[in-house]
Amino acid sequence: MAVYALYKYDFTAASEGALFAKGEEKSVLEQAQQIFEGLLTGKATFSIEIRKRDGTQTLLENEVLCKRDGVTVMLVCNEKNHKYVEKKEELEFKSHPGCYVIFDNREGVAQLAIERTAAFESNPDKVCLLLQDAINQKLFEYRLQIEIRSKVREASLWEIVENQTREYGDRIQKVVFNFPVPGKVAGIDTSTRMKGRLATLASIGRALNAAKASYHLEADGEKALQLDRTQKDLAQMVELCSTNAYDIHIKFQHYGLYRFGADEKALCSLEEEVLDRFFHGQTVYEERERVTYELIQWLENVRHIIEGYKDAVPVKKTRKRGAKA
Repeated sequence: MAVYALYKYDFTAASEGALFAKGEEKSVLEQAQQIFEGLLTGKATFSIEIRKRDGTQTLLENEVLCKRDGVTVMLVCNEKNHKYVEKKEELEFKSHPGCYVIFDNREGVAQLAIERTAAFESNPDKVCLLLQDAINQKLFEYRLQIEIRSKVREASLWEIVENQTREYGDRIQKVVFNFPVPGKVAGIDTSTRMKGRLATLASIGRALNAAKASYHLEADGEKALQLDRTQKDLAQMVELCSTNAYDIHIKFQHYGLYRFGADEKALCSLEEEVLDRFFHGQTVYEERERVTYELIQWLENVRHIIEGYKDAVPVKKTRKRGAKA
């Protein structure tokens, strides 16, 4: 079962002087979804460029695999170099792992789902930014631009931990607690027992004349850390850092780094068979004998699930030298 990050997109007019297409009564902005739908077709749909560590620019393969009823499934591939040694000679080969991108461009809907895969370091936001730049290159001739924002919500640390580990099968690789050294700060709101446990760490901090301290915990290899609220001492440590507005960092294998107080990203699981049936045109019946696709049903359920989520503040990508204009 794959996990998808969820996004919302909308269109704005890039030029006040080109709001109406020639001979059209509707403004370009009013036709934005139709225009965008026309772009979602074929191989090399967009010119997606990525800058490698050596500074070179690489065009990434991308292709629309299937379009039905305003829903488009695209495959976006990365390019990775792999080195190996054969007969004492270092050789290299390239691979092109990919991830699925689902555009829900039905009328009145502008939703995007990006698969979380190792192809892009389990970072759908990376794919999102690459797509946004590439789409805007295409929309420029229509004097339109797209802005894609991830869907997020406020959630407690424990909710995020439990959602990631139980629902999405993620694992915790690292936990860092940051807090002032007791004795250097007044008004620490925690139990007498916890203050006693911090006394040992505080003595080391005072010996070093430190104002702050960190407690790092890392998993061994592929094993996972168990952050469990039923463990009293652990729960007290979390409570100490959260109540006193200090800091907790949790590094998940797939979700990435979560900092206490940050919003939770909207994620949903999708069975691969649902995509396969969409590719093959297999339909299902809804109420009143209406025919639809399971993937569209999933997208409708997703819309309901994230109804209370908000749009994240968009990340503005800094244009690098040598990037395509």
